[in-house]
Amino acid sequence: MNSYEDTLALLRGTTEHLDAGAPDIDVDLIVREGYRARRRRSAALGGAVAAGVAAVAAVLALSLAGLPVEDRVPAGGVDDPETAGYPFEPDEEFGTDEERAQLDDAAATAFGTLLAEAGLTAAGEEPEFGFGSVQTPGNYGQTWLRSFVSQILPEGGQAPEDTVLRIEALLPGGWTPEPGPATEQVFPQHLISASGAPWYDGADWTDELTTTELEDGRTLYAVDHECAYEAAVAYPNGTGLRVVWDMGCHGPEPEYAIAMEDFTAAVEAMPEFDFDTTGLAPVGDLVEVPAGWTHDPEWEDAAEPDALSTMEAAGTALSGVHPDGVLGAATAVQLGETGYGAVVTRAYTAAGQYPGADGDVGFDLTYYLPGGWIPGVADLVERGPFPVVCREGFTCTQATDDDGTLWVFAEGPAGVNWLEVVRFDPDGWAVGAFTQADAPVGADELGDLLRSMPAPVYDADAVPAIPAD
Repeated sequence: MNSYEDTLALLRGTTEHLDAGAPDIDVDLIVREGYRARRRRSAALGGAVAAGVAAVAAVLALSLAGLPVEDRVPAGGVDDPETAGYPFEPDEEFGTDEERAQLDDAAATAFGTLLAEAGLTAAGEEPEFGFGSVQTPGNYGQTWLRSFVSQILPEGGQAPEDTVLRIEALLPGGWTPEPGPATEQVFPQHLISASGAPWYDGADWTDELTTTELEDGRTLYAVDHECAYEAAVAYPNGTGLRVVWDMGCHGPEPEYAIAMEDFTAAVEAMPEFDFDTTGLAPVGDLVEVPAGWTHDPEWEDAAEPDALSTMEAAGTALSGVHPDGVLGAATAVQLGETGYGAVVTRAYTAAGQYPGADGDVGFDLTYYLPGGWIPGVADLVERGPFPVVCREGFTCTQATDDDGTLWVFAEGPAGVNWLEVVRFDPDGWAVGAFTQADAPVGADELGDLLRSMPAPVYDADAVPAIPAD
C-alpha cells in the first residue's frame, strides 16, 4: 500500500503561471511535468468485506461525534456557512495535528478491515492515511473552501487513476449539502452531483443518486457507478464528507469488487468532527466573473492547431520587432487544477528569444483565452478572479490605455532581473511575457513586444457550459 505523505502533490495538479513558488519559471518544463498531470477524484478499495463495519460505525458515532445536535452553534459563528469562505492560505497550512490525527484514527477504524480484505494492507498492519490540507477556489478565487484529503494507492501505484481510496473531510464554508452540479463554476459548491455525474475525467455515466436521512441528523448520499461507488455525508454541524471507492473503472474489469452496502456502512462509520473554523466569514459582495472552463482532458489536443496558428502569427510579429527573434513550439495548456469540475484558464504557451542590448533575452509567452477571469493581477494573499498572481517579493503595478487595454507590470526583487508584463485586450483575451534575463530588461521593451502580438486564434462562439445538475 502506498499513501501519499504529500497529498498535495497529487491533488493540486498545476498552479497558475505567476503563482507563489520557486521563481525559476520555465513554461515548457512546467507543461511537461505539471499541466498534463491528471488529478482525478477517484479512490478504490477491493476484495471481500469482513463483518463488523456497521458495529464500528455505532462505536465511532458515540465516541467521536462531539456535542449533541441540539447543543451545537452555527459553524464558526457564521449564520449561513454556505455563503461563507476562508482567506487564501499561501502555504496551504491550516488545521491542527490533533484534527489530522483524529481523521487518521477514524479512517483506519472505519476502512481498515476493508483495506486488509482487499489485500491493500498486510494482516495486522495499521493503514496510514496522512490527511493533508487542501483549499479550492470559491467563485473563481474570491473566497476559498477548505478540506482534509487522503488518498491510498496499491503497492506500486503512482498515477492518479491508481488511487484506491479517497476520503475528503470538508470544513464548513462555501458548499451546500443540496445535490447539484459537481463543478467549481457555481457558488456555493455542491457536496455531490444530483445526477450521479462521475468524479474524474473521461467517464461518461450518470447514475441514480439515493438520499437517506439518518436518525442522528446526518444525511447520506450514495451513487452506484457499477465499477465504483461514491458517497457523501452532510453532518449537523456543517461539516461534510466525500468518499469514493473505485473497483477498477480504468481497467478491463473490476479488481476490487465489494458490495455497495458494505461501502456505505464504512462511510457511515466516519463520525462528525468539530474542525477549527478560524477565518470563516461571509463572502459579502462578489465581483461578477464570466463563466469559467472546467478541466477537459480532450481540449489540449483539440486546441493544438489553434495554438500553433497563434504562435506562428506571434513569431511573425516578434520578427517585426526583433528581426533575429525566434519563438519555439506552441502548446495548449489548462492552468489550474486537473480534476473533474475544476475551473481552469485555457492558454497557449511558447518559449522565445531575441537579441537584447546586453545579450540574448529569453522569455516565456502566454496567451490567456477568455473564461473564468477578469483583467488584473491578484494579491499573493487575497487572491481573486485574476489569471496572474503578484509573486512574493515582486512589485506589481497597473496602467490603462485610452482604448481600455489594461497593463500589468510585475518586477522582481531588487538586483534580480525578473520581469512579467501582461496585456489585457478589451476583447477579453490577454497575452503576457515573463523573462529572467542575465541583464535588466525594461518594462517598455517587453511592452513594445506585447503590443505587436496579434489576437489568439480560438473559437469565440464556444462558451463554458454549467451542468444542470
